[in-house]
Amino acid sequence: MDVSIEAIPIANVLGVSTTVDGSYILVRFGADNHQELVLALPYDVGFGLLRASSVALGEALRRKVDDPTSVLVTPLEWWEFQSLKDEKVLLSLRQPGGLATHHILPRSEASHMRNVLSAVLQDGRKQDLSNPMN
Repeated sequence: MDVSIEAIPIANVLGVSTTVDGSYILVRFGADNHQELVLALPYDVGFGLLRASSVALGEALRRKVDDPTSVLVTPLEWWEFQSLKDEKVLLSLRQPGGLATHHILPRSEASHMRNVLSAVLQDGRKQDLSNPMN
């Protein structure tokens, strides 16, 4: 039996809320065609959606490990640096929803970060920006 499923490409998640009585989770999506799609999920289904998204992220990470040449791209909501002892800095990256990763880098890498940002923003000279850390 052949089954055809039409998928709606989603550009972003516009918001998540609940109905007044808390029975439904309302998820607002922005579709690629600049339209809005709202899903009203019974509260219990929300946990299944969370579990499914966790499984999908785990699968993406597994594929990355299996094929190191693949690139896993995730959205970034906020980033910041904090100074640490011993000539190191802490780079914190936060994704939408609050998931954050933290990376300790040598302070000496700040010039490389500056060069990369300048090149990306196109106000710096073109150069090879690969800088493998030892």
